[in-house]
Amino acid sequence: MHNTERTDAELAVAAAGGEERAFTELMRRYKEPLYRYIHRSMRGNEDAYDVLQEAFTAAWRSIDRYDPSRKFSTWIYHIALNKVRDNGRKRAVRGFFYNAAPLEHPDRPDIADASMNVSDEYEHRAELGRVTELIEALPKKLKEAFTLQVLQDLSQGEVAEILGVSVKAVETRVYRARKILLEQVDAVD
Repeated sequence: MHNTERTDAELAVAAAGGEERAFTELMRRYKEPLYRYIHRSMRGNEDAYDVLQEAFTAAWRSIDRYDPSRKFSTWIYHIALNKVRDNGRKRAVRGFFYNAAPLEHPDRPDIADASMNVSDEYEHRAELGRVTELIEALPKKLKEAFTLQVLQDLSQGEVAEILGVSVKAVETRVYRARKILLEQVDAVD
């Protein structure tokens, strides 16, 4: 039987048994959708590929803890979400220290000055660009649920499991995200 004929769960069990080719097949299957999810979650940050690699490394290290009675996609997306959050915390800490530096070195240029004209740039973006910006501006909990369900096309149950919340919470978060987005799109037009 070839790897492409096996289910994700079968491949994960084989990988847990030491079959590296099985895990390689899982990486092949999930590389693109996970990268898109991570890239969106990180607002297009250039570190998205590194975070993807960290997610796969973490998955490989903990593959023996995967429960085959659950969907592999839910498990791997949960790992990716945790790596995105870890990266955000690291960037926040680095940003704090970097932005504190001008107090010690007032002659160093401030990086924020380069993006002062964001509103002018925003008005010239295509509709897709505007919507992307609005999604990024959503509160974190709403954005995570919306991105996973609407943009990644996961079920409410899968999103609930990834985020560690109830299905009702996912439903509410996605509803609120859509409501905010519609209000903001109407306000811009």
